[in-house]
Amino acid sequence: MNRDSSAAIFVFGIIILGLFLLASSVVAAPGAQMEPTPMQQSTPEPHVATKAELDAAHNEWSNSQHADTYDFGLGANTTCASCKSPRNWDPANPALDEAHDCAACKRIPGAPRPVLVSGEAVAQSEWKNIGCDICHQPMGDSFWTGISFWDQAAQSYEPVESVGELCGKCHEGQHGFDVVEEQQNSPAHNQWNCTDCHGVHGAPSTCTDCHDPLEASGADEHERHPSVNCTGCHDQGGLSIWLEDELTSKHNGEYIPRKFAHTLTSWPSHNLSKQVDCLRCHHPPGGEQPIVAQTVSCVDCHPNGEVFFWCTYFERNPDPNPTPTPTPTLTPIPTSMVP
Repeated sequence: MNRDSSAAIFVFGIIILGLFLLASSVVAAPGAQMEPTPMQQSTPEPHVATKAELDAAHNEWSNSQHADTYDFGLGANTTCASCKSPRNWDPANPALDEAHDCAACKRIPGAPRPVLVSGEAVAQSEWKNIGCDICHQPMGDSFWTGISFWDQAAQSYEPVESVGELCGKCHEGQHGFDVVEEQQNSPAHNQWNCTDCHGVHGAPSTCTDCHDPLEASGADEHERHPSVNCTGCHDQGGLSIWLEDELTSKHNGEYIPRKFAHTLTSWPSHNLSKQVDCLRCHHPPGGEQPIVAQTVSCVDCHPNGEVFFWCTYFERNPDPNPTPTPTPTLTPIPTSMVP
């Protein structure tokens, strides 16, 4: 190898080494930021919340339902406190067993809930609601941002593996409020965490936060149903649909699923599907179910009268005069043409 070739190889090596060192310095440089790809994104490591993080969380929480859960002592808020204010719950109070006896609450419809014999009311001034320390362990004057559940009976924190497990401590199978079970059965949001839709610290959420009802294939149907709650059409749990007429309900004036949970309750189902069965509301008169949509006619959906295809939401009657399908006849091949 001559001197010129050796010099060229040496210079080339120096260039490669310089580029490698430059790239390494960019990655390692303090403050240098690279745009993460979806595969690089992950949940931040838990730490003690800073004052700014604590203030933001408290502001969101203070406007949520978790900050105002007082039961007004209707029967035995010492038992309701097991979820509504765990720090106020007395696991040793015998009212818990009474509350699990359905006969203890039987009453004339509309009458006040009876007071349980062993129930001890908690004053509203002493009610703690669902505070930070139910889901986060205190650390000095702040909280650890990792999650765990305060077990009042054991007087200790119970580890949880996911947000869904944490929320399920109160939001599953309790008196008919099967939120977690419904979500786990949902083909639309299966395996999602509750906080994928709901605010981490209780900020309210709606379907339209993620879904624009006037976009995509269902836009025409959505526009024709302005007073129908999204879950009224997309529930796949078979719940009945009703028009909420309770003036104090946030769903007043909406068609929405209902479920028995203490009473018949307006229920934004969490068992959702993209598939819609219009016959749940628009079924023919005389069926087993009452007609929810009493006044809907064909012209409501077809204002000009004409259509170019059969409405796919209704079964088509069989043709009374079907055109016979001719049976093809086979002509034998002459033996002289067989090789």
